[in-house]
Amino acid sequence: MGNLDLLSQEITEIAPQIRERKISPVELTQAAIDHAEKMQDVLTSFITLTPELALRQAQQMETLLMQGEYLGALHGIPIGLKDMILTKGIRTTDGGKPRENYVPEWDAPVVERCRAAGAVLIGKENMHEMGAGFTSANAWYGHVRNPWDLDRFAGGSSGGSAANVAAFVTFASLGTDGGGSVRQPSAVCGVVGLKPTYGRVPNRGALEGMDPANFHIGPHTRSVRDSAVLLRVIAGHDALDPSTIPMPVEDYESALDRSTKGLVMGIPSNLFFEPLDPQVADAVSRAITLLKELGIRAKQVEINHTELLPAIRAAAASSVVQYESDLRRDREQFSPEIRTSYLSRQFVLASHFIKAQQMRRLFQREWLRVMQEVDFLVTPTTPLLPWKFGTEKVNVGDTEEDVSTTPTGISGWIMGRNTSPANITGVPAISVPCGFSEEGLPIGLQILGRPWEDGLVLRVAHQFERATDYSGRVPAALT
Repeated sequence: MGNLDLLSQEITEIAPQIRERKISPVELTQAAIDHAEKMQDVLTSFITLTPELALRQAQQMETLLMQGEYLGALHGIPIGLKDMILTKGIRTTDGGKPRENYVPEWDAPVVERCRAAGAVLIGKENMHEMGAGFTSANAWYGHVRNPWDLDRFAGGSSGGSAANVAAFVTFASLGTDGGGSVRQPSAVCGVVGLKPTYGRVPNRGALEGMDPANFHIGPHTRSVRDSAVLLRVIAGHDALDPSTIPMPVEDYESALDRSTKGLVMGIPSNLFFEPLDPQVADAVSRAITLLKELGIRAKQVEINHTELLPAIRAAAASSVVQYESDLRRDREQFSPEIRTSYLSRQFVLASHFIKAQQMRRLFQREWLRVMQEVDFLVTPTTPLLPWKFGTEKVNVGDTEEDVSTTPTGISGWIMGRNTSPANITGVPAISVPCGFSEEGLPIGLQILGRPWEDGLVLRVAHQFERATDYSGRVPAALT
């Protein structure tokens, strides 16, 4: 079996082979390391590779197998971590210059849980600088390139994580999502990206980016079933994280095959569908038709107060203080894009921030009202396809927009327009591939549920995934 034949499998396919000792964790990890080192020159998807550590962990997993001990579905599985998530003894840069030599003394809880489940870490993944953008074009560690078209961006801010899963470098990667930073790159790289309910997964031990109140950790995977596996591993209460809730963790995987017949999907009549790239609109329209064929009833809904969303997001982002001392000490440690973005936040008054929180509560109540009418919502994940590096203008519907601005500008809002509401409300949301453009670029469908109904969101996404067939496509970077 060639390396790509081995590495292109899903976790739920490869795990039984490891358990039955048909595939060695060391063999699998070495194949992943070799492929990662090769693809790093192509994708720039890592900031730090950890081959020696990975092989030590793989050997430990192999020894446990020989002793008859199997830790679970991640036993011996190579994964990646966005370089915003703390790892003991491994530098964690947050994609920026100020922390280029920062080596944490402890692991984030999600890292501890993945290690306990037997996962093997092969590296810390490249991202948008400080998590403050949607392209992962990084001034310090290189631009993450989209495996489907190397001239285009891979999404952000968890671009390296999504690119690695798409290019068969990792079987899964953990990213962070403050406004779509797991779902957006997953959509444009053609993989599955899950943002769980706020409080379902501990955020402690992650550098919380532009907006801590909206911040989530979630997985990138090659299938919805693999997302269910990862969520069960990383979910659960953390006594030191006040955002988590002591609720039992469901067996998400076991519920995936239940029928979706009779469920009601809401299709928003405003915000999410206008404007759209025509190819995105066509792919999502076909996806909605397919969901109807699965016995799901469609209902058009209108969400009020959507005009408040840009202001809510902009004011909330002004609360970040972790880099203020670095800015005062040496502004040259920040790229012009990020420096402008961070400095502009200093002009947001406390009264503006308080007003934004009031607007946030108003929008959250409106969202809950709408979700009483339906079981879940469906939308495009991103309104646009990823454009080429260096592009300054793109067509959005009938208008031309500037996409060379900072994340606080119009381009950042356009790419996060459909994903940000789930962060502001804290509801579970997943992006699943739903087609390709004429240029062969992936398109994502977003499914959003009620708080704590992560299992239903996964089930709908899984049933949709089963009814499609995109598994035969291979990114251009691998051909």
